[in-house]
Amino acid sequence: MIKVGVVGTHQLSFPGEKEKHYAAMIEGMKKNAQDMGFELVAYAPLVITEAEANRAREYMEERKVDFLLILNISYSAGNLVAALYRIKGARVGIWSLPEGAAEGCVPYNSFCSANMYQGINAKYLRDYKIKSKWFYGYPDDARFRRRLQVSVRALGALKAMNRARVALIGGIAPGFNDLYFDERKVISKFDGITINRLHEYGEIIKIAEKITDAEVEACARDLKEDKIQRTPNAAKHYALSLKMYLAYKKLIAENAYDAVAISCWPKFQDDYKYSVCSVVGMLNDDKIVAACEGDLMSAISMLALQEMSGDSTSLMDFSAFDEEDESILLWHCGPASKKFCQKNGYTLGENYSGMAHEPGKITGIGVARDMEFDPMRATVFRFSGDMEKYLELDGKFMGKGKPSFHGSRGWFTDLKMNGQAIGALDFTNTVLSSGFEHHYPIAQGDLSEEVAEFGAWLGVPSIKKIAYKNCLQEAEE
Repeated sequence: MIKVGVVGTHQLSFPGEKEKHYAAMIEGMKKNAQDMGFELVAYAPLVITEAEANRAREYMEERKVDFLLILNISYSAGNLVAALYRIKGARVGIWSLPEGAAEGCVPYNSFCSANMYQGINAKYLRDYKIKSKWFYGYPDDARFRRRLQVSVRALGALKAMNRARVALIGGIAPGFNDLYFDERKVISKFDGITINRLHEYGEIIKIAEKITDAEVEACARDLKEDKIQRTPNAAKHYALSLKMYLAYKKLIAENAYDAVAISCWPKFQDDYKYSVCSVVGMLNDDKIVAACEGDLMSAISMLALQEMSGDSTSLMDFSAFDEEDESILLWHCGPASKKFCQKNGYTLGENYSGMAHEPGKITGIGVARDMEFDPMRATVFRFSGDMEKYLELDGKFMGKGKPSFHGSRGWFTDLKMNGQAIGALDFTNTVLSSGFEHHYPIAQGDLSEEVAEFGAWLGVPSIKKIAYKNCLQEAEE
């Protein structure tokens, strides 16, 4: 939960009922705090002088607010900008209000003051490079509430990332060299994040070997998957899957990790003729962020998505595109959370790509979740490279019916990239021409604005559309 501070400023020369007006705004913000899940820290006295502004800033710094809203109840002195915008440890917003009158003597001149404050920050204080988001309207206005909600979700994710503990367990999948990144760049963006790459596959096996049959049976009862249809291979390895699930949960709990990237092959396949796909899905069911194939950057991106959405995420491949209905197929072997198929349901099947295949024979290994995603809006988000850029795509899963491959999957249409419509071919061209990594974290809901604000506070730009042409194309720097 983030702390949102509010400081009201004014000037004696405007005749509006400023104290009464401010008190009403604070009451409205209390309702927003309850609805949106943030802690409100309101500074009671209205601020006029620079000395008063410094006291208000110190009050907010002592209470460690994450976001300071400077509310110009009326036009206010310009020398308050330096005192309030330069708050330590918090992001800043400027808030102005309607006048409540259309003619006669201006009662507050609030909006003009906000305009001046932003101008002072951009010009006079430009060397400080302080980012400030503007707000306008009453606390119960729909636009104000949505604008505030976007900030609360984005800043909540930032706060969570700055204290997150993430780990790689078992290394990156062999040959997946596009998933490497310099963790120092991530630490420089998320000051306070902890990244551990040193856990070995053998650690999980040692923990799993100590899990008792009684613990496995209790886990099976809790999961209530006894009526879930499963293939013979999935049934054969189901108890092993629960052991691995409990082992990962134990390691994660002991180290207080918020997100992990799991090396899901080839060791499990070589040692047990088994796929750990469903375990990844079960961890994400529990809102323990788990990325497969050792993709630590996707785990970090999934954690941010989970914080913004408030619910489980999953990690997909981009496996096909269809220009006829402008859709793309987001698919993976079977590691998706059941939160994506609450209507359609899932079965427990096999990973058909985890082992070498004999000519003319399909070799499958359990346990993987076979599901088609429910119809829903969803958002794709992932940092690219060393967090130089990020990819954002939102759209709608079509639901069950369109032919697709076994595994966890959904055809994704009504595509919008950075809030702008994009066709399937242009999107395909964009990710391939820009060299984007082959993994796509997803969350339910349209989070395009939250992702954009998250990136803006970090200073990380989005990958831009590259419209398809027949010539060689590359992303612009």
